[in-house]
Amino acid sequence: MLVFREKVDFKIEYPIETLASKNEVLFFDIETTGFSRDKCFIYLIGCMYYIGDTLMYTQWLAETKNDEANVLMAFHKFMQPFRTIIHFNGNTFDIPFVKARGEKIRLDFDFASMNSLDIYKPVSKLQHLFGLENTRQKSFETLLGINRKDPFTGGELVEVYFEFLRTKDAKLLFPLLLHNKEDVWNMGKLLSLLSLPDLLTGKFQVEDFSLDQLSKDSLEQELRITLRTVSEIPTRISYQLDGVYLIASQHKAQITVQVFTGERKFFFEDYKNYYYLPLEDRAIHKSIASFVDSKYRKQATKATCYEKKNSSFLPVWGDCSLGPVFRDNPSDALGFLEYSLLSEENISDYVQNIFNHLTIKPKK
Repeated sequence: MLVFREKVDFKIEYPIETLASKNEVLFFDIETTGFSRDKCFIYLIGCMYYIGDTLMYTQWLAETKNDEANVLMAFHKFMQPFRTIIHFNGNTFDIPFVKARGEKIRLDFDFASMNSLDIYKPVSKLQHLFGLENTRQKSFETLLGINRKDPFTGGELVEVYFEFLRTKDAKLLFPLLLHNKEDVWNMGKLLSLLSLPDLLTGKFQVEDFSLDQLSKDSLEQELRITLRTVSEIPTRISYQLDGVYLIASQHKAQITVQVFTGERKFFFEDYKNYYYLPLEDRAIHKSIASFVDSKYRKQATKATCYEKKNSSFLPVWGDCSLGPVFRDNPSDALGFLEYSLLSEENISDYVQNIFNHLTIKPKK
């Protein structure tokens, strides 16, 4: 087994201390001879970690096909002091592969006892916000302007590794080690992408919100909300959906929301206890319907059990506890909240309602 160790030449920008004590954090990635855990083996494991304030990197490479056990044992011993493990799509591939290969030599990799952060999981859900066509690690790297020196895929390097086993040519080590190194090092850089899920799950401060006219000659209005993010967003986010426009970059985010002025309906859920008055186009509760002539009333349905109101409304989605939710039809997913109900006390809740909607990937 060959062991390589060096200092990492960049700083992780994301506030890693918000995840765990940095000296207890371990980044890792594996290289295998294929996808089958039974027929293929691990030939390289790379780890990035802190020693004090210094970021370090270590790799273990199998010199022979039978050397996998030494690589696994070295990694198993090395990972014991760490409490948080970080990876990219490791929940699907790396962790199950390591556990399966470890079991063959009666080595128990207890990943379940560690805090596990799969960078892929939160950022892949926001692929549409990042404007990416796929969720491969290299696509996220390109988004952040990360340029790789390694031109190979993991699959292409399998042949290089077997050629190294056959010839022991030291020159072949360079592409093998470089690919794994860039996979792991770049995880530290991709960690900054977590700033967007941070923002969308409530890690922000509302700096200001105001109602503005779209133009001098227009009566249409929009709500503008300015936020300060807790962690720095490393790339410009620009996304528009259902009358909401989000722009975010660095420590700032702005949400623009279209205001709907006009008539909307509030639908009562217990429609069986209401009568609909066709002449007045509204529903009233049966407890007061005795004062209305029976020929001017009829049993309300879901579609006719409402009261109407003319006001300025903001869009809301799903559960909303900010006030009565008006709709055009009782089955509509899109609801409307009166703008007059918005306040400094509940503006953060309204922003969160918007973010919950934006995180849903639109269907093509």
